[in-house]
Amino acid sequence: MSELQVSPVVRDLETQRLFWNEWAADCKKDLDSTSLRHREAVLQLLQALNVSRPSILEVGCANGWLSSALAQFGQVTGTDIADEAIAAAKAKHPQINFIAGDFLTLALPVEHFDVVVSVGVISCIEDQRRFLGRIAGLLKSRGYLILTCPHKFIWDRTDFPRRSHGEIPLDWLNMGDLKTLLRDRFSVLHTETVIPAGNRGILRLINSCRLNALIQRAMAEHYIVRLKEQMGLGKTLVVVARKRS
Repeated sequence: MSELQVSPVVRDLETQRLFWNEWAADCKKDLDSTSLRHREAVLQLLQALNVSRPSILEVGCANGWLSSALAQFGQVTGTDIADEAIAAAKAKHPQINFIAGDFLTLALPVEHFDVVVSVGVISCIEDQRRFLGRIAGLLKSRGYLILTCPHKFIWDRTDFPRRSHGEIPLDWLNMGDLKTLLRDRFSVLHTETVIPAGNRGILRLINSCRLNALIQRAMAEHYIVRLKEQMGLGKTLVVVARKRS
């Protein structure tokens, strides 16, 4: 199958604000399986950091579906460009500090947060180095970043348009790309992938129903899923990094 041809997209903030407000409004009340797996992965990693009552910043919090779970660990601030989604988050989770606006220019306290969490946002950012630099500036010395990103190798082999609804361009990364971006300001502590996917090229075979049915004769399905994730075949990259002092 040939690469999907798309026309250039302007990344103006108003288009992004409108798109993400609409996206949040269309989201169902119950989280889908992908969001549930992302939440599970982030919470497990945050717990493993063993930071006592951290100050946590979530970048791209939408309607607060993850921020509300992060609040069990410490004080949470959530930011998103979608002002209507932020308004809904404030109404539902008044104990959390939600702020609407462009993350790159918001007035946030410098070197204040112990942990920054960002799920999928970096793929929608044009200047990804600037995005990570902004995060580093908000973290305390030796603070932690938990970040997820669509896995380019998998999404390039999945029947999915390269931008959402023709409006928001998506710049996917491979793990090596992400590590390179992080290297300027962070030390990478942990990497993994989650949610095996893909139906083109070699992934058409690896994820075929016939092959997996054969493997399941010897191994339970959840072990197969975990094995694929450990092999780097998950559609989401997950990284824990620490700001250098």
